[in-house]
Amino acid sequence: MIKYTLSTLFHYFKQFAIARKLNKNGLEIHVPFSDFNHRNLIFTPPVYIGPDSWLQLRGKLIIESGTIIGPRFKVHTSNHYWQGSMLPYDDKYIVKDVIIKQNVWIGADVTVMPGVVIGEGAVVAACSCVTKDVPPMSLVGGCPAKIIKYRDKNQYDKLKEEERIYLKLKEQGKTIQNEDERCNTSTK
Repeated sequence: MIKYTLSTLFHYFKQFAIARKLNKNGLEIHVPFSDFNHRNLIFTPPVYIGPDSWLQLRGKLIIESGTIIGPRFKVHTSNHYWQGSMLPYDDKYIVKDVIIKQNVWIGADVTVMPGVVIGEGAVVAACSCVTKDVPPMSLVGGCPAKIIKYRDKNQYDKLKEEERIYLKLKEQGKTIQNEDERCNTSTK
């Protein structure tokens, strides 16, 4: 019991130290998160990763700027080799990097599988399982994730040109402060 508590406490402080180091470099990541090889986490700030995320990083996870990832995000950069010399799989791994382009929004409880590229400006709906590449400007959802619709490219380009990137504006204290604007529920 005491050994388990000390081990848990050590694990938590180790995570806190890693998160603190990454946060200083422009990645906002919340404790707790899974143990991972943080040397395989490559990002361009600012990036946000929500709490309770699980990053399995035998391969690289490359995240570009402006990306927001919700809580309980799971990413796999490797899979077991199931056609090897043992059943159901052997001790080899198939390693494939995952790339998340800039200004992507990934909702809560999303799983991303090895080798996936999520295109610029894409949105991944909550509880989705992404098994294939996601085109730029697309909204995908489901298990497996499928294209639901596309963003308005002209609006996206205009917002990008004006540097209306949420995480950058938040750093500067320039996000929407008016409650009426913040709670606008109209959609096109």
